[in-house]
Amino acid sequence: MEKIAKISIGILLFFRLLFLNYASELKKIYLTKDSDHYIELSNNISYSFFNDNLYNYWISSFRMPGYPLILNIFQDIFDINLAIFLNFIADSLTLWMVYKILQKYFNRKIAYIGCILFLINPNLLISSSQIMTESISTTLFFAAFYFFDEKKYVSTGLSIGFLGVIKPLGHYLLCLYLILLILKKNKSIKNYLKISIFPIIFIGSIFLNNFIQYESTFYSTSNYFHLQWLNEASKSLCNDGDFSNPNVSEPGYVFENWLEENKLNINSRSEILINKLKYDASNEILDNLHCKAYSMARSSVWNMFGIRRASWGEVGLNFVLLNLVLIFSLIYVVFINLSFIISAFKSLKNKTLDITLLIIIIYIIIISTLPFGNSRTRVLIEPFLLIVFIDVAKDFISNKLNIGK
Repeated sequence: MEKIAKISIGILLFFRLLFLNYASELKKIYLTKDSDHYIELSNNISYSFFNDNLYNYWISSFRMPGYPLILNIFQDIFDINLAIFLNFIADSLTLWMVYKILQKYFNRKIAYIGCILFLINPNLLISSSQIMTESISTTLFFAAFYFFDEKKYVSTGLSIGFLGVIKPLGHYLLCLYLILLILKKNKSIKNYLKISIFPIIFIGSIFLNNFIQYESTFYSTSNYFHLQWLNEASKSLCNDGDFSNPNVSEPGYVFENWLEENKLNINSRSEILINKLKYDASNEILDNLHCKAYSMARSSVWNMFGIRRASWGEVGLNFVLLNLVLIFSLIYVVFINLSFIISAFKSLKNKTLDITLLIIIIYIIIISTLPFGNSRTRVLIEPFLLIVFIDVAKDFISNKLNIGK
């Protein structure tokens, strides 16, 4: 059994490399709109992140500097299309951590099965073929959990810190793990400091740089844009309940309107526009709460049960293969998410706290503030969902075997 599992994992890794090699030759696969943003920012790190500019809808303040810096270094050695092989390295590291966690709490056979399920996840596979942050972010996101479980708190903090300069999740994740220490009744101040030191240094440096460049303190303008978008979307949903309305289906950027209303231009002082964005994001946050709840509920369903139809459509599969991939994606995601729902219900019923579930739930709440759901955002919690699925499936099989006896 173990030998077959090892061979299967090796074959899946080999086919993954073949798929990435194929994807690296086709721009329509490895490039998305967001990829262009990261590549643009990577071409001149100094200009992108150490100058006061809000060109091209603020991508320099919206995107974090970590991934553009990685691409900048990578492009000095290799062609940019080969950057997707960095995703293979990141996914392999995540795979190893998934194996270690499953082996620790179940057994080696189950750990191998979990690795196979990880490698056949269509959502993870298609993300690995794009020049995007998801694979690397997933590795760091899961590494924080892995090291926390091993009580290696410095490594936990380092993982959070690195993630914090790639995706604007660092401050949320730092708060979450400090809360987890409290819930575990850890009274050692030293452990709180171990987790905090690197995130504070890394994320604090971004705050400081933004204050120097834009004369306004912020971590990333994406947080404000998303809240502003949610505010605008909730107005439209309250008026007509139409999710196809552009205010709901597209980010509610009002950059040009601000320029006109305040008699500004693209070269005007950035803090004026950033403070306007902050105001718009926070001023209406308590308005239309029922419509915001409606929007967040829909986004959560879309985020969790989406199957990336558009991305797979660019791969070039024939009609039959494409539909087989989409059907398999749907089956995979339904089983994974139903297991999560079952586990969450049991935890609530038994009044127990599962750290894995807590991380998933908090992440779902954070990303649900984007009014138009995107299953790409689920990638970061796929390893956590896999662990929950393994746990639920094991209990189900054990119960069935006991009934049979």
